[in-house]
Amino acid sequence: MSALTTARRANPRARRPARYAVAVAIAVALSLVLVASSILNYVYLDTVAGRTSLYGLLAVALIAMGTFIGVRAAARDPAVRRRDFIRAAVLLGLAALLWLLLIDVFIFTGAAGPQVATVCALACLPTTAFGLWVIRRIDRNEKEPWRLVLVAAAWGAVVATSLVIWAESLWQDIAIRTLVPGPGFDVSTAFSAGILEELAKGSAVVLLFLVMRNEFDDVVDGVVYGAAVGLGFNFMESVAYMTNLYAIFAPDHVGGYAAGFQWYARQVLGLFFGHATYTAFVGAGVGIARQLPTTRKKLIAIAAGFIVAIAAHFSWDAWINLFPIVQNNFLILEIHLRTLIMTGPFTAAVVALLLLGLHIESQALADQFRKEAALGSGAIMPEEVPILVSPWRRFQQRLRVLGRGGLRAYIRLARLQSAQVDLAMERWHRERQEVDTPLEAEQELRSQVISLRKQLAA
Repeated sequence: MSALTTARRANPRARRPARYAVAVAIAVALSLVLVASSILNYVYLDTVAGRTSLYGLLAVALIAMGTFIGVRAAARDPAVRRRDFIRAAVLLGLAALLWLLLIDVFIFTGAAGPQVATVCALACLPTTAFGLWVIRRIDRNEKEPWRLVLVAAAWGAVVATSLVIWAESLWQDIAIRTLVPGPGFDVSTAFSAGILEELAKGSAVVLLFLVMRNEFDDVVDGVVYGAAVGLGFNFMESVAYMTNLYAIFAPDHVGGYAAGFQWYARQVLGLFFGHATYTAFVGAGVGIARQLPTTRKKLIAIAAGFIVAIAAHFSWDAWINLFPIVQNNFLILEIHLRTLIMTGPFTAAVVALLLLGLHIESQALADQFRKEAALGSGAIMPEEVPILVSPWRRFQQRLRVLGRGGLRAYIRLARLQSAQVDLAMERWHRERQEVDTPLEAEQELRSQVISLRKQLAA
């Protein structure tokens, strides 16, 4: 949504909202945690893992720089926007590559070999890309910008995994020293994954919300960004597990089978029935908080999202720890049943939240389309309302224009429709008193729609 961009252009000296200060405070706190845990890991734990922790700070810094440049680019002039987007993409790509090299070269590749690490990473790229494409497509009313979806995935892949690796190393070290092997240790391990991983991934979602609040319209967008963070985390975790297990089982000549089973369990069966589901709950809580009137209610909604995500994650890890998978002829059937029984209900709940959010969003947009058409501003014509309220009819209209005017006309109409949806979304938020941009932002969107209409008619 371009409301933030237009607001800055209309009122460039407007004070930044308080949420930016909160975002800075959270970022500083996370940075201190990263540095402190890295030093503790280096001093008290294995030196190889310690070096990985310290060097991993560079990957986190690259992600932060890429996010800043990518978000800032949306508010800059078109002449420099493309250049900033390219810079942001390069920084995010370098961060992901650096982190892959760190976790594989320093930890696993010495035994498995760089070729195995490369194959594992390449195997996970198509499935992760497919997952991101799907979650972006489910927002049928207003698809989120690819640059922000990729930023969310990069935060999950690098920042969240960084927090988890360092925090779980300390947790497990304390548990090994204080707990006797048995049910207590198993429950501790399950809790460490559920709490630490969801806090790490959820922190990324909250930070993205604070920085890009105008892209979080409601629960639908929250689910999209939360799932994107989860998919990024799942990608990096899958590569680590695949490479690690290959190295462990290579002496028995079943390393390829072990890595392949991990790929199927995490990148096919667990692509949506796993981290994407868990973190989607955090995103849903943030999306709901976006539309609540008081700070207290917002905090309750966000906390509820975290609690459900932790509970869903804990239920899976607790079952795995207390009832380990047995290598037998029913292994494939067992892993499917476990996923369906333990994660299936949570995934169904996310889908229900998503469908409800889409229904509410569609009704609200239809109402705002009609109100804007009645205003007579020229941004939305009365005859366009039945088309704009239906994503399928919008697509059909673009296809008709493609046949008459070619690809250029198709792109111009797509931009016009997207701007009209942005205007309706801005009107909806302003009507509910949910925006922190000045009124000029709405008029700027209206002028943008009229300008795009003229370009289409030219």
